[in-house]
Amino acid sequence: MAWPFRQRIPLDARGQDQHDASAAVSRGEEATNQLQAAEATLRAIAPVDASGLKEVETLCGHVGSWIDAMLEDLTQPQGNLNRYGGSVEAAYERLKNTVGTSPDVVLRKFWLGSQARWPALLAFVDGLADNTMIDRDILMNLQLYPIPQGGQAEVVFEAVHQAAVAVGHVSTEAEWDKLLVKLIAGNALLFLEGASQVLVLDTVKFPSRSLGRSQTEPSVLGPQEAFNEISLTQMNLLRLRIQSPGLRFTELTLGNRSLTQVLLVHLDDVTNPALVSAVLERLNSIQRDSVQTANEVAEYLADRRWTLFPQTRQTDRVEWVAREIMAGKVAVLVANDPFAIILPNTLMDFYRTTQDYASSFWDTTLTRMVRFLALIIGIYLMPLYIALTSVNTDLIPTKLLLTIAGSRAGIPFPPISEVIIMWLIIEVLREASARLPQQMATTLGTVGAVVVGTAIVKAGVVDDIMIVTVTLTALGLFTSPSFELTSTWRWLFWGFIVTAYVFGIYGIVLMTVIVLAHVTSLENYGVPYFSPWGPLRVRELSDTLIRLPLPFLTRRPLTLRTVDARMSERTVQAGSVDLYAGQRRARRR
Repeated sequence: MAWPFRQRIPLDARGQDQHDASAAVSRGEEATNQLQAAEATLRAIAPVDASGLKEVETLCGHVGSWIDAMLEDLTQPQGNLNRYGGSVEAAYERLKNTVGTSPDVVLRKFWLGSQARWPALLAFVDGLADNTMIDRDILMNLQLYPIPQGGQAEVVFEAVHQAAVAVGHVSTEAEWDKLLVKLIAGNALLFLEGASQVLVLDTVKFPSRSLGRSQTEPSVLGPQEAFNEISLTQMNLLRLRIQSPGLRFTELTLGNRSLTQVLLVHLDDVTNPALVSAVLERLNSIQRDSVQTANEVAEYLADRRWTLFPQTRQTDRVEWVAREIMAGKVAVLVANDPFAIILPNTLMDFYRTTQDYASSFWDTTLTRMVRFLALIIGIYLMPLYIALTSVNTDLIPTKLLLTIAGSRAGIPFPPISEVIIMWLIIEVLREASARLPQQMATTLGTVGAVVVGTAIVKAGVVDDIMIVTVTLTALGLFTSPSFELTSTWRWLFWGFIVTAYVFGIYGIVLMTVIVLAHVTSLENYGVPYFSPWGPLRVRELSDTLIRLPLPFLTRRPLTLRTVDARMSERTVQAGSVDLYAGQRRARRR
């Protein structure tokens, strides 16, 4: 078996550096001897199994090539295993025996220059790098570039860097751990013989889906664009919305193994610097092997992680993210996830939508009132029915009591059992509809609700009033425009049901006080969660349950303590227009 190792002597190594290099060479030679001994042993004990022995020889050859390449880097003047030593052949062996084992990693050795022939190596990941750019702007230019005879390595490297490669973004790097990360990210690596640096060429072209409408927050009026999973596209969409030089993107890398790109977005001349520093500190403290979704980052950014109320809002609507950044908040973009994280938030923020500012203030005010009325119905209607029919029956008017008693005649279960049965059916139908294709989900949701509802009433399991009450409750809870808040009210709904069944009306009041006390105690990066109602800020009530006309909304939220508090100037409405006078003046001319 031919082994790839060669005897090496450190070049110009002195003192401790020479000692370390010699020790590393000795360890490499020792590893060679051990591999040769292992091969001899395998030949002795398994002379018949030729295929297995061939596999072992191949594996040992790969390991030997890898050690050989590292020793080549070590014996260079830098004497560092984590640094490219200037040998194209060693770089080829090192890449081939690590990431090069994957079929999508392309390692292309070629001659640089049309006159002098200079060894070079180009490495890229097929599918993540733009093949057209590599063929036309890199390989063709490098092979035709005139290199003078007898040129020095650094001179050739500088000429290639400045004149040969027709790529917009070009950087240099020498450390292997950083080079491998950039290679996997879609960049092309250009190694030149004798050069101490490697050219990192931006050839990234990620596969991505086209931009579309938001599926989680549909809107009738206003912009319809939604983010996709590519970070660069997300940045470009925000740049189109906010063309201010103060827009800042701070890049981080999270995930010790996934190396996911994360961007913190804010307006430098608007957002409070303390807020930006706090978010950056929490992002840097995240230590995970993998980060694949925005929620994996969002759960680290919450002040109170055990509260039912969401503190970070996730949305894929470009216009809404831009609006919140302009208001003085920060956004966190996670690569490979179209949902942006917005913070800090108040409870009212989860009831605002992009259509609220694309519609007239009359329509927006009416819509918000309907949302809050639906929330009250969803939270209190069923608990009140349980309390009045199970505990506080003396509070029901006689005629209504007789009606309820008549509808419940022959029902074998108490009201709370009916609620559990009906709500379990609703949750099952909801989960099944979410997992099926859209056409089947619509059919299942409609037909399933009608058929099951009719059958369960005819079977005498629940009464007619319970069907109406459960339906109104479900509609009220699911009118929340934010998906994160829907699960909060569904959990609290059961808290109200249990307290109403045990304590009656007193239990409902007690549960309401507990929820209000908890919400008013919450803070999100120093912003009161129940603002502007607790603490009460009258000026900010202009964009809560009601929305005043946009010319009256001139200031950013006071709770954010932004650098620039004013968002617009109050405009003076022009006086009445006399069209008749204008017509007369025009005729005189």
